[in-house]
Amino acid sequence: LASPAAMVPAGAATAAASAVDTPEARAALREALVANVVKTKAPAVLRLVFHDAGTRRVATNDGGANASVRFELGRPESFGLKRGLGPVTAVYEATRDGPASGLSFADVIAASGAYAVELTGGPEITSRLRFGRKDASAADPENRMPTESASGEETRALFAAMGYTLEETVCLAGAHTIGGKGFGEPYVFDNEYYKTLLVRPWDGAKNPGYSKDDLEMGSHVGLTSDKNLAIDKPSLEVIERYARDQDLFFTDFAKVYVKMTESGATWRDA
Repeated sequence: LASPAAMVPAGAATAAASAVDTPEARAALREALVANVVKTKAPAVLRLVFHDAGTRRVATNDGGANASVRFELGRPESFGLKRGLGPVTAVYEATRDGPASGLSFADVIAASGAYAVELTGGPEITSRLRFGRKDASAADPENRMPTESASGEETRALFAAMGYTLEETVCLAGAHTIGGKGFGEPYVFDNEYYKTLLVRPWDGAKNPGYSKDDLEMGSHVGLTSDKNLAIDKPSLEVIERYARDQDLFFTDFAKVYVKMTESGATWRDA
C-alpha cells in the first residue's frame, strides 16, 4: 500500500506526508479499514466523503476535505450521515496507537471512502492518496450541498463552483451506483448507474411498452437530480461514454476521487 513517490507533490505537502505517511502507517490503516468498514456500510461511508468535501468553493477558497462534516450532522442535508461516520470513527480510534497515529480524521475519511469503493468491487484508490491533512475545528459554511431535486444545469453549476469539470461532475455522480437507489445491486460498484440513466425506467414516453407497474417501480429509481441528469444534454455524452466503458469510468473515478479528497485540504508542516 506504499504510496508512489510520484503522487506526492513537492513542498509543504511532501513534508507533511513524510511525517505521517509510511509503509507501516499504511499497513496499520489497512488493518483498521478491513476490521471496521463492512460492505453494508460502504455506501454511507462514501456519502460521508462527498459531504465532507462538498462544501468546497473555489471562489472564496474555503470548505473542502477537512473533517468539518463532524460538526455538520444537524443540517437537513446531513440526515443519515451518522451511519457512515460510525465506521470511520472506529477506524480513526483503532489507529490512535501505533504507526498510523499521525493520520488526521480527514485522512481517515478519505481512506475509508476509497476502501468502500474497493470493497464493493470498484477501483483501488487508497494507494493513490496522500496523507497529512489538517482537521477543521468548526463547521464549514451552510447551504452548499447539492439538493436532491437539482436540475442538470444546477448540478453542473454547483460542481463547477467546487472546481470540477463537466466530465468530473458526471463521474462523481456515478457513486450513486451503490446504496440501494435502484442502479443495479446496492453493494456493487459498477457502471449500472449510467446504463440505467440511458434507459430511464421511470419515463413512459421513452418506454411506451412499460406497464403501469413497471413505471411505478421505475419512479423509485434514483433521486430527482439523477433523473434530471439523464435528460441534461451536456451530460448525456459523458453518461453514454461511461455506460459503454466501465474501465474508463473506474479510471476516471479514481482520479477525481483523489482530487475530491484533496480539494480545499490544508496540509501539516513537518
